[in-house]
Amino acid sequence: MESPTDRWPGLIETDGETVGWQFQQPGLASRVVPFVAVAVVATVSVLVPDPGFRSWAEYLVSVALLLGCAGAFLLPWQRLPVWTPVLVPLLYTGSVLALILASGVSSGVGLVLLVPLLWSVLFHHRWESVCVVVAVVAAQTVSSVLQAAPGAVVARRMVLWSALSVLIAVAVHGLRDRIKGSLVANAALQAEVSQARDRDRIAGDLRESVVRKIFDAGLALHGAAAMIGEGPAQKRLMHGVAELDEAIRAMRESVFDLGRNAESGIDTSEKPEPDEH
Repeated sequence: MESPTDRWPGLIETDGETVGWQFQQPGLASRVVPFVAVAVVATVSVLVPDPGFRSWAEYLVSVALLLGCAGAFLLPWQRLPVWTPVLVPLLYTGSVLALILASGVSSGVGLVLLVPLLWSVLFHHRWESVCVVVAVVAAQTVSSVLQAAPGAVVARRMVLWSALSVLIAVAVHGLRDRIKGSLVANAALQAEVSQARDRDRIAGDLRESVVRKIFDAGLALHGAAAMIGEGPAQKRLMHGVAELDEAIRAMRESVFDLGRNAESGIDTSEKPEPDEH
């Protein structure tokens, strides 16, 4: 049966030791396809005839950096340092910066800087998201300065992009934490339900088989004691019958406690040792 954590591997893997899980299976297509689609559309849209297009050299640099990001899916991540995955969104941030410089500040391509930001806050650690936030704000600032935007415009863009980037990072990481907490709690609840079902099954088996067999053995001994008549042998048999009756009583109490604890969710796997004093 598929568990909730199997459907959200990204929320669990980010706390593990698997380097570069973002660019590997499982769930690779669902993570990558939307971001690839936006990157391709943004890159191709710049080729539409536009008087604002400025430089083919910068456009080719953008394409080369984008292809470098695509190469991340071929890297042997298990042999790379733990900090290397953050280089991919940083590399794509550089690709978007070159695309902005190639197409002009009025082309609207600057919004694509949200793509590496969203990727990092969805699939990377917090410290990696901080690096990408800084890179996004820096890219927006550099593009504005190089394209001779007024100082007030540059400052305004820095403030707005900083606020927007931090807001997205904090909100998404907080949401990821809440979702992960819900998944962990759900998994614990499923484990408790499974344990309760096992307890019910064991209690049912005891009621239907073990207790009945002991009761039948007690009846057989009682009948044998009546057949042999009075004497030491009969006393021993009757004593055995009394012991079996006591065992049945104790077992029924245990079965009742087991079922009651299963209904109330009490864990009886560890019990305190009795006081010897």
